[in-house]
Amino acid sequence: MAAMVWALRNYGNVGPRAFSVLMAHFRTITAIFQAELDELNAINGLGEKRSRKIYECSKYLEEAEKFIASLPDQHIQHSTIYEESYPSILMELNDPPPMLFYRGRLPDKDEKRVAIIGSRNASSEGIQNAVTLASRLAEQSVSIVSGLAQGIDAAAHVGALKAGGRSYAMLGSGFDHISPKENLPLAIELVRNGGLISEYPPDTRASASRLVSRNRLTTGLSQAVVVGEILPDSTGTLDCARFCNQIGKLTFVLIEGCDEAGRDSAGVEKVIAIGAIPIMLADGIDMIVKSLV
Repeated sequence: MAAMVWALRNYGNVGPRAFSVLMAHFRTITAIFQAELDELNAINGLGEKRSRKIYECSKYLEEAEKFIASLPDQHIQHSTIYEESYPSILMELNDPPPMLFYRGRLPDKDEKRVAIIGSRNASSEGIQNAVTLASRLAEQSVSIVSGLAQGIDAAAHVGALKAGGRSYAMLGSGFDHISPKENLPLAIELVRNGGLISEYPPDTRASASRLVSRNRLTTGLSQAVVVGEILPDSTGTLDCARFCNQIGKLTFVLIEGCDEAGRDSAGVEKVIAIGAIPIMLADGIDMIVKSLV
């Protein structure tokens, strides 16, 4: 089954959205491989070129099997939407990744998870607040999800690990190209106390579009999202907040210190306007934990 998924992804140019379209039409992955070319051409959105690639995927099943078999030698595990290990919460997305690659572990089904996101160019106070927030949540047996980026993301991972908790990093690249490189030691610690998770094969480099795609998985894997420090030009964080609003994901924003001199509250105001609930460290932890179901 995994080889079929990978063959479609790698040789058929079938991304998450196209995979969802195919599954809605054919119901089973076996039926996709048995489909005639004219059946594929008749599906809106695929196009003639991609339809032919999908039709020819069966020729690459042996190569796909070899790729899947090579992953353990790279200390990489995988999970498809057909496996029990796959995080079922991701199926709430319109475009769940058909296959995940990971080092470390995937979250348990009953594991409480909160995503902490925010600016890469965070202030020292913003970073400390994110560390404190993540640590206190970890002390309440809540795992932290973020994106391994500089600033708030890294601080959230550090805070969870500091408290002896688990943290998961969603990557916008494959494992051969951890970005930023400065966070490689942190990535190694996350493998020991959580996991690194990607929808991309090991040799994939980070790109702007892949980082945006990563954001949907960061929020999708979590039961609630907390925006840490956000600056007015934090477009990635604002996009995440909008995405949370679109899918109905409960979102909070930490307003600790945002009115102090030298701190611009415009970013906070933007995410509150989108629907985020403002919280302080003193009372926000209980509110977040109680919201998790």
